[in-house]
Amino acid sequence: KGYEEVLDKVLPLVSALLNEKAAEVNQGAVEALIALASHLRPNGMTHMVLRTVISMSQNDENEDSRCTAVVLLNSLAEMLGPDLCRQFSIPSLAALSQDPYMRVRMVAASNLAEVAKVAGTKDAHGRLIDVIKELATDKMWHVRKAVVEHLATFAMEIAVETREAHLLPLMKAFLDDMQEPVRTAACQQLGYFIGALESPERVPEGLVRKYTDVIRYMATGTDVLYHSAYTFAAVVKATGPAQWIRLGDVCGLMVMYPDTRAKKALASSLHVVAEVLGPHRVLRQIMPHLSMLMLATDHVDVRLAALKNVALLMKVANCVEVNICIVRMLSTLWAKASTLSWRVRQALAQQIGAICDYMATTGQEAKTAAQLGGEDLYDIVPLGQDEGVPAASVDSDATLPAANVSSAVEREVDTEDLVWDRLLPLYFQLCEDSVAEVRDEAARVTAKVLRAAIPEMFVESTKEEGSSGCLALPAKTSRLVRRLIHTFARGRGFRNRMTYVRMCDSIIRETPTGVFTEHFMRPFVRLSRDSTRNVLLCWAVTVAPHLRKAGRLGTNEVMLVAAHRMAYRLSEQDEKKRKFPEERRILEAAPISAMPPGHDFVPTGPESDWTDDMDGEEDDDATSATEGGTGDSLDQGPGEEPSASPVGTPSKRPPDAEAITSSSSSSSSSSSSPAARSPSGATPPRSPAGASEGRWQAHDLVEDGLVEQQEMDREMDSAFSDRRLLHEAEKDAPEQFGRRPSDEDVLGNLESLPTEADAATQPDSSPPAEAEAAVEKKTVGEEDDTTRG
Repeated sequence: KGYEEVLDKVLPLVSALLNEKAAEVNQGAVEALIALASHLRPNGMTHMVLRTVISMSQNDENEDSRCTAVVLLNSLAEMLGPDLCRQFSIPSLAALSQDPYMRVRMVAASNLAEVAKVAGTKDAHGRLIDVIKELATDKMWHVRKAVVEHLATFAMEIAVETREAHLLPLMKAFLDDMQEPVRTAACQQLGYFIGALESPERVPEGLVRKYTDVIRYMATGTDVLYHSAYTFAAVVKATGPAQWIRLGDVCGLMVMYPDTRAKKALASSLHVVAEVLGPHRVLRQIMPHLSMLMLATDHVDVRLAALKNVALLMKVANCVEVNICIVRMLSTLWAKASTLSWRVRQALAQQIGAICDYMATTGQEAKTAAQLGGEDLYDIVPLGQDEGVPAASVDSDATLPAANVSSAVEREVDTEDLVWDRLLPLYFQLCEDSVAEVRDEAARVTAKVLRAAIPEMFVESTKEEGSSGCLALPAKTSRLVRRLIHTFARGRGFRNRMTYVRMCDSIIRETPTGVFTEHFMRPFVRLSRDSTRNVLLCWAVTVAPHLRKAGRLGTNEVMLVAAHRMAYRLSEQDEKKRKFPEERRILEAAPISAMPPGHDFVPTGPESDWTDDMDGEEDDDATSATEGGTGDSLDQGPGEEPSASPVGTPSKRPPDAEAITSSSSSSSSSSSSPAARSPSGATPPRSPAGASEGRWQAHDLVEDGLVEQQEMDREMDSAFSDRRLLHEAEKDAPEQFGRRPSDEDVLGNLESLPTEADAATQPDSSPPAEAEAAVEKKTVGEEDDTTRG
């Protein structure tokens, strides 16, 4: 019934609107008819739509109606099909190309490509080529300009041989046309047409010379120069390396031009040019242009276009020298971080991930090549002496760099060294960027960075998941894992902790499950009890898809217990009027597996997720398993003191807690105390100087710092009375200013008095009797002066 309503009511209404004189209404009716036609059955298409269009094309009284019919015949070609196009569309377009009105012929010259694509046969293409040739010789230059503007688009829809035989003469004629607008349009479309020829044998040398002359002598800032730069890679691909002698010169000119659009178009396609030239030419012919576009320009769009394809350029070159050059460029670019747009930094993070992914896949191949012992990867080839370039056109002194394995070994160039010395510092700085988009993008590439920096971590462990053992990592690798955890999982700022959550999301998705569970899981679980709501929300959003029954962590008991306990804690907070609706909604709506048996929503023992090697860097040979391994208890028990330190600050247990832990571990081997599950020989962790004891994650470190500053201010005020403000001095000593102390002042002074325990531990800092007498005498004198006044 709905389909019949469209045929009976909607289509007639749209057909009537096609004859409206208002351009906006007419254009809207054309778009509506095209959208409706895509849903019609063949019978409705033939009887309703095609009949309407044919009748409009034969309306001799309305020029606009015939123009609209031309547009519809080309736009509806795919819905009409090959048979209807050959039977109705091509004859109608041929008739309209001979229309007495110039505007109808212009529209016909612009709407032939889609019909040629759908018609498909050689005979149909021949009929359309006849239409093109007739319009190309039209006496009105506006029609000829319309033909040349769409000649390359039409050429892409017919056979390559037909393009060279029938359309190439037309393009040469347009380049020599008597009217300047036609010649300008031909120059603008020349690059597209050369790219459509697709083969060096079909591209005349004169056409390439004309293309390079257009770039040399065309004024900057024009559309012709922009389109020439936009099609530069297609021209290089169609002409091959043999024409690089000419094209390389104009490439350098476009890099130096101040035209931003042209440089952006060129920067976006340098990797395609490198693929055509070959690996041995990239270092000498492409890298200088890339350096200019990336480092010597201050325009954000040009720098972004050059930066977004450096990883593809490395893959195309597959050369050690090119890898070194690009990585150094990235380091130089980061040195300008103060002037970089955040979008450039975001693109830099993306490329670091792509580069590390490439290096991880080719690292083993590079090590294998280093064992060849002097066999050259690329011979020293004179510039231009390959790919059929004439020797007479080449400078005999110009040679390509010799990229051989022995020289690479002598310079001690290694993929792992590039990652550790150049890319890892960039990665850490991007992860701590001030813009959230940059941090998130850097966190997404964590798995790729780790795979390139620590390939040994991704070796499958022979131990079953959940066991206490894990892969033993070298000291250098262990330090890197510890730095990730200390900097981000225990960062002082909540943004760093959110970045760690997103890092773990990348590791879970793109690495074997053991990498996360053995090295990064425990700090991740601790963040489910973070005091900042942003971190909790990020944690819930991240783990929800992984804890489904079919998720990568759907059977991990530790993660399931942490998620269920987090949801339970949030529900308890709701009862205390501290609402967490978004976090609860995510965890409750996600199809998370049920709570594993043997676990409670409220933990029954103290948490044990801290070990000695987390505090410092002195145990370089220790594995990082203790930082990321599993723990039996994920929460503190009721009525027990929390044993975890605030995020970013190592834990420190009170002496009595250590005694309790040691006694419980000696009395029962199955105890859930930290000492019972810590490695043999482990000692309680040490905290840095000034760390407070028993501090819990709920404390905000910024607020704690403010409290400490207030205590210091009070000490300074007590020692130097002139430092205080008047209202503070009146509050502390009202008798000196002639007023009685209030009840609040008395209570405040009583609360500030030291206890006996504090007095026992504090050194005696009371002033001598002579100083007290002097102060008292001065105070009395001041009171006398005040009374006299």
